[in-house]
Amino acid sequence: MGLIYDFYKNPSPEKNEGKSKLHARVVTSGTVGTAEIAALIQSSSTLTTGDINAALTMFRQEIIRQLSDSKRVHWEGVGYFELSLSCPAIESPKEIRAESIHPKTIIFRPEKSFKKEFRYLPLTRSREKRHSNQYKEEELDKLLTRYFRENMFLTSSKFRKLCGFTQATASRRLRKLYTDGKLRKTGHHRSPLYEPTEGYYGR
Repeated sequence: MGLIYDFYKNPSPEKNEGKSKLHARVVTSGTVGTAEIAALIQSSSTLTTGDINAALTMFRQEIIRQLSDSKRVHWEGVGYFELSLSCPAIESPKEIRAESIHPKTIIFRPEKSFKKEFRYLPLTRSREKRHSNQYKEEELDKLLTRYFRENMFLTSSKFRKLCGFTQATASRRLRKLYTDGKLRKTGHHRSPLYEPTEGYYGR
């Protein structure tokens, strides 16, 4: 199948003038869980899914034990795992107690041989839009003002299509418009209709 990708805007300070530059990013098409991986391994081996799941669980527990013992874990052919710490900025070790230092995250560093496995994968531009258009607040207000000149109500699905938002972004932006007092809800709570409050969007 190969990799599906799309272009996304680079985050940049608003004071920068000119067009935002783009970067390519893999568009994920789903998540594969342990159970599915175990089933895939089982289908091409003599191992049972129970054996595979037990081995994966033990492997996970052993990684935790070794990292907790200040070890770096090397998974041959894949990469290295190690813990990083969170600590306030200090000038001298005398300024801080051990209780103020905490594990922060787990760092994974892939081996070169592992990364090379993906070097020649075929790439395909995504045909579906999987990320949202970027609208500043004033730009969104202008768009909604034009919309409400010809329409009385706005639905969530119409809002997504109008703005080119994903469902998650549309829900978040509608929620903010509602809490900011620019829109009010009518209709059923599971499928509400939105209309402008007085003083907004030409009303």
